[in-house]
Amino acid sequence: MLEQHPADTTIIRRILLIGGGVCLVVAGVCLFLINTQPLKQASTPVDEDVQPQFQAEKLSAISNLGVMVNEVRPLQQTTRVVASGQHSAEFRGTHFIQENLNNYSLELFITSKEEIIQDFLDKRADRSKFIYLRLAAEHQPERYVLLYGNYAGEADAEQQLQQLNLALPKTIHPRTVQFKDYTDLVNDMGTEELSNQKLYSIELKPAVIPPPAIVPKVSSASVVAPVSHALQTTVTRHDREGNVVSVTRSAGLEASVPH
Repeated sequence: MLEQHPADTTIIRRILLIGGGVCLVVAGVCLFLINTQPLKQASTPVDEDVQPQFQAEKLSAISNLGVMVNEVRPLQQTTRVVASGQHSAEFRGTHFIQENLNNYSLELFITSKEEIIQDFLDKRADRSKFIYLRLAAEHQPERYVLLYGNYAGEADAEQQLQQLNLALPKTIHPRTVQFKDYTDLVNDMGTEELSNQKLYSIELKPAVIPPPAIVPKVSSASVVAPVSHALQTTVTRHDREGNVVSVTRSAGLEASVPH
């Protein structure tokens, strides 16, 4: 057999070591290229293709935005309220306004206190010609307006305005108005409606109270000692043929019977 020289063995080991290092470096470079190249290719379609498609779908979904505005009707205020407080007989609400939409009246003044109108009416002998309303507007405090007369035409109201003599302060300037101008501001029940409602009452009738029962007093002299009677029990036994076999008598309890 041929013996291998030690120098040759060292050279072979170095060559293998260098070759292994070169292979390791090449494998690392290939792995790096494989991991980085797909990310660069995948990032390009996201910016160019996917995002425009998403925007297109979003715009198509809201193309009919605003259609419901024409289909949904606005809320209508159909519930009437009963204003708190004690109103005078001249207080009117929506029922009166609906019946006199085309009629005219004279607006004397508007105030925020109902007591001012009530004090004014208390001093008038012709208060049957007056009416007043409560005006309730959104984002505004409630007000009360005093009106005079109910006229079928504007000309009649203007003529009455020229002849009006109510001794009002000079700062008050009455004007002609139509009842339908207060349609959106009045949502009350008038005094005439409340007075027509049926009232239910409970009629209480006096009832006779029976006198208390009188219990007679029992004196000690009228108490009689009870008499005791002994009770006996008799047991008779029969056989199958009905013949008497035995008769047993025993004393029972004693019962007290008063006389």
